[in-house]
Formats: sequence, structure tokens, C-alpha cells
Amino acid sequence: MRQRFLLNLLLQVHKPLLHEELIEMGSQLNEDPREYEEGSWPKVKEFLESVHGNKIPRPFAIFSQLDEEMPQLLLGVYRFLSLAKDWSSFQRNACFARIHFHPVLFVNALQMAVSDRKDTQDLRLPAMFEVLPQLYFEREVILAAQEIAWHQLTPVRLVTPKRRWKDILLGPARISLPPNEEALSRDPLVIDNSRQVAHVSLDLELNSYWNSLINRLVLSTEEEKQRASDNIIIDGDRLVAFRGPQDEEDFRRTLVMETNPHFFYSLRQFMSALSLEDLVTGQKSMEIIDPPLVTTGGVPYKPTDLDIEAIERILDLTMQDLKNQIESAIKWNDNESENVIIANSIISNNYLHTCRQLGLAINGYRINEPSMLSLATANLRDPIYRSLLNRLNQLLVSHEENNMPSEKVYDSYPEITEVEVGYLSTFEETFDTDLINLIDQQLLQSRRNNLQFLRRRLVARQRRLNHDPFDIKLDIISPSAMTLHLVIYLTLPDESRESAFQLHSSLCSLKKGFNKIHLHFPMALKELSLSELYEAEYPKTQKNKERFPPHLQLPRGTTEGLPLQMIVELAGRTSMDDGKL
Repeated sequence: MRQRFLLNLLLQVHKPLLHEELIEMGSQLNEDPREYEEGSWPKVKEFLESVHGNKIPRPFAIFSQLDEEMPQLLLGVYRFLSLAKDWSSFQRNACFARIHFHPVLFVNALQMAVSDRKDTQDLRLPAMFEVLPQLYFEREVILAAQEIAWHQLTPVRLVTPKRRWKDILLGPARISLPPNEEALSRDPLVIDNSRQVAHVSLDLELNSYWNSLINRLVLSTEEEKQRASDNIIIDGDRLVAFRGPQDEEDFRRTLVMETNPHFFYSLRQFMSALSLEDLVTGQKSMEIIDPPLVTTGGVPYKPTDLDIEAIERILDLTMQDLKNQIESAIKWNDNESENVIIANSIISNNYLHTCRQLGLAINGYRINEPSMLSLATANLRDPIYRSLLNRLNQLLVSHEENNMPSEKVYDSYPEITEVEVGYLSTFEETFDTDLINLIDQQLLQSRRNNLQFLRRRLVARQRRLNHDPFDIKLDIISPSAMTLHLVIYLTLPDESRESAFQLHSSLCSLKKGFNKIHLHFPMALKELSLSELYEAEYPKTQKNKERFPPHLQLPRGTTEGLPLQMIVELAGRTSMDDGKL
């Protein structure tokens, strides 16, 4: 029942809630301190005051991920859900948020809260591009789906005809399909969304993952900002809690070391995949401009009036400002191996501010209008945003060379005597996305769920990149028992690992003497759709954590074969290892 509760909550999430039981659960704001985790009431109370002050975006309002207040609002809704004391309190809070808050803000916070709460970690959330398809599909797909009539998906015989007085006198009704009417096909009703090439930047699962990645980045940055402000006192003309020079140095180093390794790992993977895709397809990823999305809060989408040269100048100035901040911080650091960590931290802390200032400059400082760089989950589809990511990656690579693995952990390192690699092959496959959340809500929601009446699924059909299963076997001779970091890269011949595609990363425990490591990489399977989750009594497959989509584990190949070199790295654990994937 817990799984079904989440699915009912996310069904037609962009429209008013019609499920009577859930409406009753969310009818009152939960303001009882006993309903929240011990010690969390001050944080929750601050958010509740924002609710009373009407500061939380309501449904049907324009929501931008670049709003100044967005990080604080996202953190507030997340705490409202994650700090609920038990399942019953969580249900009440989730229903209230579903009814009263903007659907994008609610879904983003719910996704993180479900992942973090102990009583929900065994539950499955459907793919975000099925929950809010308006954020991931082009206008043509959304409009085509909304034009589908309900009788195209459910048999006519399920509609009870109005009975006449003669029918009542003649006895029980005997309803049957007319002889010339065929039974409704169970094949899905397909809206074709296929492209000539399944570009990485337009991949639905990657865009969905990227949205959750940015939400985590925003959340962690805002939490760190609030933690820092909680400990601040006035010391002369500085707002710091320093008791002496050593406190100041410790605080500075702690702040510098705060970073988000998942974001930078994914950034490296995405840019490596893009560069290899450009080589294979002969196209420039930065020039791929996809049709705008339909979700603009009812206001027409407005592109930028600037030309490419002007946008590039703005991007260059943005990067120069970040570079100056990094160089200023590095100047005071004695350990060169920490330079990349400092760069990571500064980019993390300034990420949202950088995007916000870039968006304002490109869009002519229009306020509260849907524009480029402002839609919550559309970033990777935006060529300007991809260009920004490319520059951020180059900035990080320039500091990567100083973060070499430590050689002081062991007197001698193991020797890799043999590497056996299976056949690496990629292909494009058909991928159907469930558009159930675009079907007429009167059919889907009422006092009870009418999904069982649907005989056909409404899907958007596109292609995605995938790979055949393969294996990698390593023979390693170790001088002693040790645990090392094993990383495998793929890169073009004669290129360094800084620009390589990371194929695998894990901690590897070796015994003294001969070791044989066998790594298996299965073909990526399709996740259960929203409809399939409803039909299942309970999901049987293990819940996957948020990660870079496994079907993009290999870069795109060619018919003739793309020559690549494999770099296998065994190194002692560094300060960055705890965050590597």
C-alpha cells in the first residue's frame, strides 16, 4: 500500500488532486512539533512560517530553477517531507505539498526525500520524464498526446448505456459489441518521437538524472550555507566565529574541501560522451538546438535575441570570473594536490549563481518570464547550457594534473600482467515512454483509480543508445595484501585520461600474490513504467540508486569500429576517492 500511495500521489501531478482519501490527508498543515524528528523543529518551523507567508510557489505559477529563493524553498520542502517522524506524518505532509505547492518543486523535493527516508528507501518512484512529461518532450508530442480521446484507450463496452423503460421491463440488460465492431487492440497507441540520431544530450534518462543531480547540488550548497551562518558571530569587522588564526585556517580549509563529486564525475562523463559522439556523427553537439518545451506556465517561450558571438563573450567573461576566484584561493594553498578540490568547491558553491547571472544576461534581464536556461529539467537540451558545461569541464581539467594519486601508501605497487577485454558494441534500440500522465484526468482519477479500465497504453516512441554485454578480466600480481582504487578509462589514442570516458571505478581488495579480477557489464534494461508499477503487486526488481544512466556506459561506436585505447589505473586512495562512483 505504501508503494501505491506514492503512485497515486504522482498520478496527474500537474493537475489538481482528485483522490478523495489523499485530499483528506492533506487538508491541514501539520504544525505539531511531535510529528517531526527530534531536534528538527526549528528548521521545520522556519519553513512553516514561509508557508503561512505565501512564499512557496503555488500550482500553475511560473517556476524557475534560477529564482533567487529557489534553493531555500527546495530545502524547506525537502525538510518538510524528510523530517516527518513516521510514515503517517510523511503521508500527511506529502499530500499537503501535492495539493498546495508547485508540482515541479514538490516532485524534486519528494524524489530526494523518498531516497533519504529509511521507511521509503525500498519504494520505487517512476521515471521523472513520465511523472512530468511536459518538461522533457517537445511541444508537438505533448499536444498530440492531449488530443487522444479516452475511447481510444478503453473499450466502449465499459461505458454503461442509459437504459430505457422498455429495457427495464424486458429484464436484465445484455450488452454486447456490435457484430461489425472489433475488440480493442492491446497494442500501445504510439506517438513517434524518433530522431535520425539518438543524441546523448537529448536522452530522456540522462536529462532526468541530471535534474536530480542539480537538485542534490543545490540542496547541499544551501545546507552548507545555512550551517555556516548558524555559527557566525561578529569579530571586529568580520562576520566569523574565529577564536584565533588557527580557527580561521581550519575554517577556510573546511570550506574549501566542501565539494560535490557526483556532479563533477557526471560532468566529465557527459562531456567525454559528447566529444566522442561528435567524432562519430560528424556533428557539433553545441549546435544541436531542439524545439522548445511546452511547459512555460501558459506564457509563450521567448528565445534570446543575442547572436552566437555575443553569447560566447558572455560565457568567456563568466569563466574568467570563476578562474580568478580559483586562482585567488589556490594562491594561499601549500598543497598542490588539493588544487582540483579547491576548483571543484568554488564551482559547486558558485554554480547556481553562475547560471543565474548567465541567464539574466542572455535573456535581457526579463523577470518572471520563461526563457532559456530557466526551465527546471531542460538544461542539457539547451546548447548554451551545454557550452557552459564544456567550459566548466575544461576549467577543471586544467587543475586535474596536480591531483595525482598518492605514492606514499605502499612501498611498491601491484603489477597488471594481462588485460582481456570482450567485444565492445553499441547500438540504438527502441524505447517507449509511458504518457499516462497526459491522459484525461477524469478517466484516471476519481474516488477510486480507474487505471484498470485502460486496455491500451499511450507511449512516446524514440531511440536510445545501449550496449551489448561485455567482460573485462585483469591478472594482477600484488606484493602484499592491500586495497587500491581501480579505475578503467576509454579514450582516443594518444589522449590523456583527463579527457577520457570513465568505464569503471571501484575499490579493489588484493591478496598477496596472483589475483584475477573479473568485471561484467550487462546490457542496460528498461525500468518499469508508471503503468507497469501500478499493475505490479509490488516491484520485484531491486531499486536502483541515482546514477549516470547505465545504457550510456559505453560511448557511441561506428560500423567500421572506433579505435580507442583503454587505460587501467591502480592507485592508492586519495582524498577524492570517497565520492567516486
